[in-house]
Amino acid sequence: MPAPTEAWWQTPQLHTEAARGEERKVSWLELFYDLVFVVVVSELSHSLATHVSWDGLGSFILLFLPVWWVWISGTIYNDRFETGDVSYRLFVFVQIVIVAAMAVFAHATTGATAVPFALAYIASRLVIIFMWLRGGWYVPAFRPVSTRYAIGFSLSVALFLVSISVPPPGRFALWGLGLLIDLITPIFTLNQQRRLPPVTAAKLTERFGLFTLIVLGEAVVGAVRGVAAGADLTLRMGLDGVLGVALVFALWWIYFDFIARRAAKPGPWWGFLWNYLHLPLLMAITATSGGLLNVLTTPAAVAESNRWLLCGAVGATLLTMAALETALRRDPDEPTAPRLSPALKALAGGGALALGAIGTGWQPPALLTSLLALLIVQMIYGAYVW
Repeated sequence: MPAPTEAWWQTPQLHTEAARGEERKVSWLELFYDLVFVVVVSELSHSLATHVSWDGLGSFILLFLPVWWVWISGTIYNDRFETGDVSYRLFVFVQIVIVAAMAVFAHATTGATAVPFALAYIASRLVIIFMWLRGGWYVPAFRPVSTRYAIGFSLSVALFLVSISVPPPGRFALWGLGLLIDLITPIFTLNQQRRLPPVTAAKLTERFGLFTLIVLGEAVVGAVRGVAAGADLTLRMGLDGVLGVALVFALWWIYFDFIARRAAKPGPWWGFLWNYLHLPLLMAITATSGGLLNVLTTPAAVAESNRWLLCGAVGATLLTMAALETALRRDPDEPTAPRLSPALKALAGGGALALGAIGTGWQPPALLTSLLALLIVQMIYGAYVW
C-alpha cells in the first residue's frame, strides 16, 4: 500500500519498465478515458454523413485532427509519467470534461460553435502543456523534451486564441497552421528521446488497438442506423445490413490480424511513423461509418457522392494499413510475406477507389459485396499464412 501522502499526490517519475524488459497494462482509468471519445467520433461521423462534399470532408479532417491530437497527447503522457494517485485522477477528469465539451460543439464547429470548440481545444492543450512541464521539472532528463513540447504547443495555442477574433475562412487557416505545429513539434524531440528509456511498446499497441475498436464500433453503428432508418424492414434491407456489418468485421479482422499484434520497428523514427499513420487510418474508418449510413439508407442506386464516400474511405483504410504494415517489426516467426502482404492491401485499396469510379448506378448490395470481396482476399491470405 502507498503511504497516505503518496495516495493523494505523487510527483511524476519516468517509467522505465520497458528498458528492464517489463510490460505495463492499460489501466481502467485509461479505458474509461478512451470511451469518452466514442461521443466525439460519433458526432464527427454523423456530421460527415450529412455533409458529403469536399467542404464537408475538409471540415471533417479539420475537426478530427484536434480530437485525435488530444487523445494521442494523453496517451503518450500516460506511457511516460502515469501515476496512481488522486491528483492524477483529477487531471484525467479535467481532460474528460474538456473532451465532452469538444463533443458538444463538434456537430457544427465550422459554424456557430467554432469559438467554443476552439476554446475547448485550447483548454485541453494548456492542461497537457502543464503536465509535460511538470514532468520535465521533476525529471531533469526529460526536460529537453518537455521544453520543446511546451514551446511548440504554446505556439499552436496562441494561433487558436488569435483565431477566435478572426472570421472564416481565416479562422480555419489559423487552426490548420496551429494543428500543423502540433503535429511536427514531436519531430524536434526525436534525438532527445533516444537518450530516454523506450516507451512501453505493448501498452501503446494496445491503446491504439482500443481506439481503433472505438471507431470500428462507430462503423457498426453507422450500418445499424442505416438499416433502422428504413420505413419498413424488408429482406433486402436485412441483407444490406448484414453486408455492412460484415464489411466492418472484415476491417477488424485485417487490422487485428496483421497490424495490432505487432509493434513498430525499433527506433524513434519508426515509432513516430507508426503513431502518425494511425491518424489517416482512424479518420478513414470513421468516414466508413458515414458512408455505410448513407449507402444503407439508399432504396435504389447509390448516389455518386455516397458511393465515393464509402469506396474512398475503405480504399484509404486499406492503403494506410499497407503503409502501416511496412513500419512493423518482423520477428523470426512472422508468417506474413514482407512485400506480398502490404501489396495485397495496396491493390485492394486501389480496387476500392476504382469501384468508386465505375460503380455508377449500382445498388447497395452490389457495391457492398464488391467491397467485401476485396477485404475477403486479405482475410483468406491471413488465414492461409497462419
